[in-house]
Amino acid sequence: MLRLTAVSGPRTLASRLEQRTTWSMAQLKANQEIAILGYACRLPAAPDIRSFWDVLTEGRCVITEVGTERWNKAQFLHPDPAASGKSYTWAAGQIANVWDFDPAFFGISPREAIQIDPQQRLLLQLTWEALENAGLPPSALAGSRTGVYVGASSLDYANNFLTDLAETDVQFMTGNTLSIVSNRLSYIYDLRGPSFTVDTACSSSLVALNEAMEAIRAGLIDTAIVAGVNLLLSPYPFVGFSRATMLSKAGLCRAFDADGDGYVRSEGGAVMVIRAVDAARNAGNDIRGVLVGSGVNSDGRTVGMSLPSAHSQAALLREVYDRFEVDPDRLAFVEAHGTGTRVGDPAEAEALGTVLGRRRARPLPIGSVKTNVGHLEPASGLVGLLKAQLALEQNLLPPSLHFTTPNPDIPFEDLNLEVASTARPLEQGPRPRFAGVNSFGFGGTNAHVLLRDPDPSPPAIARRPEAAAPRGLSASARESLSEPARRYLDRLETACEAESALVVNAAAYRR
Repeated sequence: MLRLTAVSGPRTLASRLEQRTTWSMAQLKANQEIAILGYACRLPAAPDIRSFWDVLTEGRCVITEVGTERWNKAQFLHPDPAASGKSYTWAAGQIANVWDFDPAFFGISPREAIQIDPQQRLLLQLTWEALENAGLPPSALAGSRTGVYVGASSLDYANNFLTDLAETDVQFMTGNTLSIVSNRLSYIYDLRGPSFTVDTACSSSLVALNEAMEAIRAGLIDTAIVAGVNLLLSPYPFVGFSRATMLSKAGLCRAFDADGDGYVRSEGGAVMVIRAVDAARNAGNDIRGVLVGSGVNSDGRTVGMSLPSAHSQAALLREVYDRFEVDPDRLAFVEAHGTGTRVGDPAEAEALGTVLGRRRARPLPIGSVKTNVGHLEPASGLVGLLKAQLALEQNLLPPSLHFTTPNPDIPFEDLNLEVASTARPLEQGPRPRFAGVNSFGFGGTNAHVLLRDPDPSPPAIARRPEAAAPRGLSASARESLSEPARRYLDRLETACEAESALVVNAAAYRR
């Protein structure tokens, strides 16, 4: 008996130690950081990343009005919000050439391309650009267990077919189903990991990002393509949101301002390529930013389904910052959801101030990219994350626009919050800077993402061309060469010798 007790004691201790070690490793994996390798965007007045940063730093509001080629605006316009079947505004953020697409590049027939929602077509292009930005040839991922996670909600293009069902063809369903928005990327690029579309309204793309991050932490995949897309191709949602009086009559997103009277609908897309930090380092990838953590929750039952809950948003913030052990004083800023509504802004500010602002020595800067480009609805969270990433890269927080009179329902001083209405430098220090990105959907799904600077690392050893190396240009067809040739020429005309060498290197090895 004594022998059995003596033997079982150490075994129990060893078992407990093994269990504790296993739990510690699982916890370490659960909190694994994730690298941002590359990104691309198509946004109002910003067909690429560089022009998007110009819009932000120049403090431009690029809201215009729905173009006449989209639909008969006069048929559906009425200034009275109570008018049935009408919209009181066509203010919108619009991208150029929304119908343009080169189907042959992706092995798609022109007949099928007509049946494919332009949202799918746009993401095919942006994914290619994001992979180039990451220095990853699409062929390097083909056949791999790479995941695809897309935030999307709109079925505008399909709705337009309902007025003339004879126009539908054999590819109509695969061209106009939300699931295929993500599945087509996996199909065209031959990606074998999880592939699905997330629809939680305005928080969709950050929820999609959270799902991708959790899959990487679980060891299911090590690389993911995360995207958000929204196109304004039908008047019907304008009519619906007008009836709910959610849209701004002034045509501006005035985040946290007393005159905020609703939001402005907007369109475009953004794509990010992410990978587990260890996998990125082992592959020699350039790490542009680090995703520290994320979280998602729901408001549950509130006084109204579309009304946000400050309590639930605060609970999510508390969970994320406690789990990933980030001191609010380390935050350089928070990119807020900030739509400019009289209900949403105070609720969000209360959550941010209660959990983060009051725990800081200095006021927490907040702002919203929606004041520049409008509200991209399911894609808005990823656009906010892109702004935050660029701000850390460029050491500058761009201004949040249209903030003149603080919303009287927000006690900014008590919450220790301040709206970054002017550009401010983001000084670097010995430790990485953090930024938070907030998003919530009108069905009650909240999401928050934590971002930080990458660790300093020696520059990657790149193959550099000789001084006399030819400056190569490439395209999929002869007709496609003229546009990149013009863009390369514009870039190289003002480039110094060192930058010119980098451009030549990128053209040879990253395009």
